Amino acid sequence: MKRKVLTVSLLSVALVVSAAACSSNKVEQGTPSTGTNAVSTPQPPKAVTLKGMLFGDEPKDLPIVLEEFESRTKDTLNTKLVIQWNPPSDHKQKVKLMMAAGEEVDFVFDADFQNLRELIPQGAYAQLDKYFNNDEYPGLKAAFSPEFIEMNKRYDDHLYTIPFTQYFFDIPVVYIRKDLREKLGFSEPISSYEELQQYYEKVLESEKGITPLAVRGNGGFQEMLAPEREELDTVRPLNLGGVIYYVHLSDDLKQVQDVVAFGDDASAWAKLPAPLDTMKTAFAQYDKWAEWSKYLEKDVLSQKDHKAYFMSGKAASYYGTISSYAADKKKLQETIADADLEFFVLKDKIRNMEPQAISTSYKSNNSIAIPVSSKNIDRTMKFFDWLFQSRENHDLFEYGIEGKHWEPVGENQLKLLDESDNYVFPGYEFSWNPNMIRLPADLDETAKSYFEYSAKEDTYYAPVLAKFTFDTSNVKGEFANVQSKADPFVQTLKAGQVKDWEAEAVALNKELKALGLDTIREEIKTQVQTYLDAGGK
Repeated sequence: MKRKVLTVSLLSVALVVSAAACSSNKVEQGTPSTGTNAVSTPQPPKAVTLKGMLFGDEPKDLPIVLEEFESRTKDTLNTKLVIQWNPPSDHKQKVKLMMAAGEEVDFVFDADFQNLRELIPQGAYAQLDKYFNNDEYPGLKAAFSPEFIEMNKRYDDHLYTIPFTQYFFDIPVVYIRKDLREKLGFSEPISSYEELQQYYEKVLESEKGITPLAVRGNGGFQEMLAPEREELDTVRPLNLGGVIYYVHLSDDLKQVQDVVAFGDDASAWAKLPAPLDTMKTAFAQYDKWAEWSKYLEKDVLSQKDHKAYFMSGKAASYYGTISSYAADKKKLQETIADADLEFFVLKDKIRNMEPQAISTSYKSNNSIAIPVSSKNIDRTMKFFDWLFQSRENHDLFEYGIEGKHWEPVGENQLKLLDESDNYVFPGYEFSWNPNMIRLPADLDETAKSYFEYSAKEDTYYAPVLAKFTFDTSNVKGEFANVQSKADPFVQTLKAGQVKDWEAEAVALNKELKALGLDTIREEIKTQVQTYLDAGGK
């Protein structure tokens, strides 16, 4: 299979400190004098309060950090921040309601898994192209390369977000209680799904009251047990509105031949090459999810904080991603005496750290968007420019106050201090950047090697249609209706609660067709063909 690897300069610096921006955060004061040689002191701009919306729990010490920010910038930015923190399960709807009501807000967390696909075509968010690669915004220019910005432009070739990422893929893992694994007689770390299942069986047998695997109700197994097979250039999956569509291309990759949707009848699937020529083989993990559902909580669908469930000692493992390893290990050790944490990497090729093991569009999954109705767009972008002008600025928000919450170790490492628990900030919503990563100084060598692997450019490849983005403008009604019907089914499917999933998928497909599934299918055909005709790959 042909694999196109995109060389991205920012990846090569993901583990080293970026050059400091030339501009200073302080206004140089002129020497008082009289007469025509007097030097005037630049006046700060008019005071402004920027209102934002993020999700999750507000860090306890955020007021202290904001106070420090205001103190540092009162003579330059003269800006205050007021952030509304929404519950993760409510954020998507609250943003929609806020935008519909015309409520004044200056920045919001949004992403493709939230409202971006819907709100950008509606004109709800401001175009941000002019703020990047612009000498008037040196922080943004230094932190976001032209290549990275280009990758994150939308269907109309404009940028509507400030994209956040540290690596182009946050490696999915199952976190395991190392102490419990050893107690149950497993002398070596788990290294395969077979061993993981043996561990879960032993937990069921020997540890009454402990759930083998904790997952979030609306996420379920996610990437666990997914088949690892060579990708086909001619058959590309698109996950849109809870429905997986397979776009079948001609051998020369220039024509769309068909689009097959989840739940289509057997004759539609038979047109695709093996192993995608049946639903059973295309989605082999679904049977495994149903089988492994016995390892989950009885009421898994209502679980909103599976990590807290694990940290309380009620689970032997939990689904997560490698980025939280250091913080989660520290929290577990502080919560449960003699407990320790380790992880099992879900994908064989990633576990073995093979090159070109991870497909990517080189797009960020998380971002900030600026409502077009904001009266403070320039001032908001000036704040984010300040945030990325230096590590000192960036680290204040991402890690808290130096000497209180954390301390630097070398150029690109850090040590969390005892009060760090009072400032756990979701950097992926606000401050992540490949040039400003700090790794914990006490990170074990195994974890460090996976982070370094994640930063290598040859770890990734761009598959066919990697940069294609579906525009919902022409089918927004059908898209919303299909998604609202499909989402509940997908949630139960991911949690292994659907045993005869093929029959239920066919039944769902018929209902979705009545809501506009085929209209969306035709729009996919049209848009992908237009993308290919314009030279997209």
